[in-house]
Amino acid sequence: MLVVLRPLLVVLLVGGLAAQEPERPRAASTHVDSTPVIDGRPDDAVWQLATPLGALQQVEPAVDEPASEATEVRFVHDADHLYMLIRCFDSEPQRIISTTRERDAQLEVDDRVEIVFDTFHDGRNAFFFQINAAGSKGDALVTNNGATFNKPWDGIWEGVARVDELGWCAELALPFKTLNFSEGDTTWGFNIERFIGRKREEDRWSNGSRDFSLFNIYRAGELGGLSGIRQGISLDIVPFFVSHWSNERPDGESGDKTLLGEPGFDLFYKLIPSLTFAWTVNTDFAETEVDSRQINLTRFPLFFPERRDFFLQDAGVFEFGFNNAGGSGGGGGGGGGGDRALIPFFSRRIGLSPTGEEVPILSGAKLTGRAGDYGIGVLDVQTDDLGALDGQNLFVGRLTKNVGAQSTIGALVTRGNPADTGDNTVYGLDATNRASVLGGGRDLITTGFFLKSQSEGVSGDDAAFGLGLLAPGDLLGWSLGAREIQDNFDPALGFVPRAGIRRYDGGVEYQPRPGWSGVRQLEFSIDSEVFTDTSGALETWNTEVQPFGIFFESGDGARLEVEHTHDELFQDFEIADGVIIPTGVYEFSAARVELESAEKRPLSAGTGLSAGDFYDGQRTSWDLKATWHPSALFLGSVGYERNDVRLEGGDFTTQLAQLRANFSFTPELSWNSFLQWDTESDTFGVQTRLRWIPVPEQEVFLVFNETLESDSPSSSPLSEELSFKITYAFRF
Repeated sequence: MLVVLRPLLVVLLVGGLAAQEPERPRAASTHVDSTPVIDGRPDDAVWQLATPLGALQQVEPAVDEPASEATEVRFVHDADHLYMLIRCFDSEPQRIISTTRERDAQLEVDDRVEIVFDTFHDGRNAFFFQINAAGSKGDALVTNNGATFNKPWDGIWEGVARVDELGWCAELALPFKTLNFSEGDTTWGFNIERFIGRKREEDRWSNGSRDFSLFNIYRAGELGGLSGIRQGISLDIVPFFVSHWSNERPDGESGDKTLLGEPGFDLFYKLIPSLTFAWTVNTDFAETEVDSRQINLTRFPLFFPERRDFFLQDAGVFEFGFNNAGGSGGGGGGGGGGDRALIPFFSRRIGLSPTGEEVPILSGAKLTGRAGDYGIGVLDVQTDDLGALDGQNLFVGRLTKNVGAQSTIGALVTRGNPADTGDNTVYGLDATNRASVLGGGRDLITTGFFLKSQSEGVSGDDAAFGLGLLAPGDLLGWSLGAREIQDNFDPALGFVPRAGIRRYDGGVEYQPRPGWSGVRQLEFSIDSEVFTDTSGALETWNTEVQPFGIFFESGDGARLEVEHTHDELFQDFEIADGVIIPTGVYEFSAARVELESAEKRPLSAGTGLSAGDFYDGQRTSWDLKATWHPSALFLGSVGYERNDVRLEGGDFTTQLAQLRANFSFTPELSWNSFLQWDTESDTFGVQTRLRWIPVPEQEVFLVFNETLESDSPSSSPLSEELSFKITYAFRF
């Protein structure tokens, strides 16, 4: 193992010597006394005091050519807000695409603008904002040049957009209380990108290469002139009230109806402009969307992402190892970048029992942000008792330091065991370097890490370590990775689906642009991973080849994939109720075809069909997803997955169906419903969720969850819950 890792370690240590600082375009904001009305109309006289931003250039479908439609951007600011005018001219305004008005929606095919502000001017991290032509607003935190894109983060800001005879126009008001920044620094990193939906065109201000994305913050331009700005005393107090009505019917018995309500609060205080202390009491996550169900046909646990706002705020600060290596802006397969093979801190472990029950959180404190070249993350949470599970104090600490232009070193420690099965501590070191050492100024990202766990009653073979290389690119991307996770390595606050292994992985992706009429890009790739035990004995290897993929200018696409797996089972594996795959060595192959139509159309669909060998039998899988968005008011989708498995130990079928109906009446008022059914749980799950934002500082949620038996959905539900939550932010 060390022989494999040694050359990667050399690159990691010396790679930073080749890092280069690209030339940046510059813009300026104008300090004003009178401020614009945020209504999406560019008629305020104050905008004439601002100097327009330079022209945007195409990135897609052409490179370094003028945008097909002009975009005008202006900045003004007073002591408390940064104001932004974005005028998107369009020769065919009737063809502007807006699929939704909802807050934090996915806007992949919409006419929209996306903006990043590197408020620390460190070339690594940024605040992200987006708005579409219908006024749908979104925001996120970008960490380490796109290693983490924290979309669920919600800042307090205003934005309004309108379509008119010239195209569409957006006005934004961003409070400086929302943006952490370095005090006294009058220049930020800044970049903006415009998407023209019907043309699938991307226009960008800075960093016009396809090998990089908007999230490569070190290639952003600069916004200067930010003098006389302030954050006040930097204190936000957010009280909330939550009321729950629930009806549980365990084991088919009639349950009791209860009505509970209690207050709580969140507090946010900036110790310095770049470092925020957060405190939550009687934490409640009533507004959280339910997980999308998954069918598991492996012998390893599934991964479900974190959805709770308190843990998602500044979550990128805690990213570690391969998960902290930004690979934005191109292809590259494999696991040399971020992956889910090892996550030493996974916040879903907090507040959820091993059986999936919600564990009450009494209080939580968090310190996140930056102090000079240092990134700081500290989290301490106290949970309450739940049945036989005692309350726990859970702690995570993360410290990183910027080294040179684009290198980072860091340390992580976690303490506590939410499963209450004994003391557990994990600590480790990691390092990441981004160097422009490849042709055309392309980046080579190198990452290494070492971790060790200390579990009560366990000693020895309790470490994990690895190295990886990632070279993203539009035409050619590749990756290599190697890691070892020893038998007794156990991060109680982390996620490790497979321990006692060495894993080697790599991938190459080639995406030429042939210049054929109507065709934008072809795609060919190969990805492979090999698992051995820690002595080097083979356990599993898997290779996936994509011999052909084609993507049209219209947004339609098709691909063919072929996969081969070698898997050695050392004990019997129950893949479904009563269906056993016996111990043995298995070789099997399968092929998959995928077709997808462009989502810019009001009605779009995608489907995939795979068939082939599966252990000692065969498996056929089929999936379908269709989406309908007749206007920005409504977006509906239906999804279906089916697996037909025939094995020597028995045959079985799995099915999963999902139905969504999202109404966005205004950018501040939305009503979403989500219905799920699967054969594994044999239940229907229903969530309907109303979200209202009367003013930027206030939110109201009304959420209803219900679980019904599949064979008798008209009978009494297995569980019901109705939750009401209201929050209001007082800013000082």
